[in-house]
Amino acid sequence: MIELNYSLRVAYKTALTGIANVPVFYQAVPPDQRPQEYIVFRSINSTDISTKNSSDTDTTVVVEIHTYSDVVNSGLSADAIAREVFNRIYANTQFNLSIDGGQIVHTKMQNDQTFDYTNTGGESYISRFITFKHTIFQTGDIS
Repeated sequence: MIELNYSLRVAYKTALTGIANVPVFYQAVPPDQRPQEYIVFRSINSTDISTKNSSDTDTTVVVEIHTYSDVVNSGLSADAIAREVFNRIYANTQFNLSIDGGQIVHTKMQNDQTFDYTNTGGESYISRFITFKHTIFQTGDIS
């Protein structure tokens, strides 16, 4: 068994970077930034599903989409960003990201949750959390 979280982080950062001026962060937004729309990916969790002949994991990654606007937030930007996230992570059932040290052999969307907007200080916030599940076959040691 090898550690593939870093490989997943690189693949997700690469895949999600470049969505219409939406910055992408791992775990949290730096304290000196306050973008109106942004993506945070986090919570990489793996379960060992190895066989006698292979090292394999089922691994989940949470992609958070956060938006805010003055007074009212229609949610349209969160949905447009989510559409592009799906296009880049799970375009169809045959598509899988490429990672160093492993082969993603299956991807599916495990959960997609849009939270009701909240209004704080005249700004309306909407968040959407999408959890992707990957079955990964480990192909080599990358240490």
